[in-house]
Amino acid sequence: MQTNLVHFTWIVSAVLIILLAVALGRLIRHDWLGILVDSRGRYSLTQLQIAVWTIVILSLISGVFWARILTGTAGALDFTMPDELLLVMGISIGSTAAAIAVKAGKDAARPAAIAASDAGEPRRLSQIFLVEEGEFADQIVDVTKFQSFWITGILVVAYVALAVSAIGAAGTPAALTALPGFSGTFVTLLGISHAGYLAGKIPDRPGTPKGLSLQMMRHGAVAILPGGGPTAICPGAVTYQPRTTRP
Repeated sequence: MQTNLVHFTWIVSAVLIILLAVALGRLIRHDWLGILVDSRGRYSLTQLQIAVWTIVILSLISGVFWARILTGTAGALDFTMPDELLLVMGISIGSTAAAIAVKAGKDAARPAAIAASDAGEPRRLSQIFLVEEGEFADQIVDVTKFQSFWITGILVVAYVALAVSAIGAAGTPAALTALPGFSGTFVTLLGISHAGYLAGKIPDRPGTPKGLSLQMMRHGAVAILPGGGPTAICPGAVTYQPRTTRP
C-alpha cells in the first residue's frame, strides 16, 4: 500500500532529525543527549519536551511531503495542519520561552541557590524530575515536573498512534490532505499542565544546594575527590563535595 510509504518516510525523517540532534549535543556538550542540557549543565524537562514535539511534528510533515513527492502527487505541500496541532506547538514553544526566562532571572538573582552539574557533579536523567534549587536540590521530586512529563508523554504517544491510524485510513499519500489534530480537551489539558509547570518554577526555594551551585561553577570550582584531591594539587581553589557522592 502507498500509505506504507508515508510511514517509511516519516520514520526516516524522524531518524535523521534525531541523528542531527544527537550529533549537535555530542559536538557542543560532549554528550550524546547534549541537546537536553541547559545552561546549568543539567538535563532539562523543558528542552526534552520541545525536542520531542519538534521531532514528532516536523518529521511527520517531512514524511507526508516526501511520500507525496515520490508518488507524483501534484502540490506535495498542499496539505493542512489543524488549528489544534498549531496550538500544541504554540503552547510548547511559549512554555519553553517562559521557562528559559524564569530560569535566566533566577540565575542572575540568586546563583548560589541554583544546583549545577559539571564533570565532578555528573548530570543524570533523573534531573528532569528533580528540584533544581534550594536546600533540597536533586534530593526530592518536583511534582510539577512529574505531571508535566507524563501528560506530555501520553499526548505524544496518543498523537503518534492517531497519525498512524489516519495515514492508514487515507489509503494514498494524495488522499492525505490534512494532518490529524487533537481534540480541544487535550489541548486544554496540555495548556493547564504547562501552566502548572511554569507556576512551580516561579517561587524561590530557600537554602543552598549541598553540592555544586551555579555560582561555584562560574568561579571554576573543582570537586573534592575521594582521598582529599584536588586540593593538594590546586591549593586555595574553590571546592565542593558532589551531591552524587554523599551517603
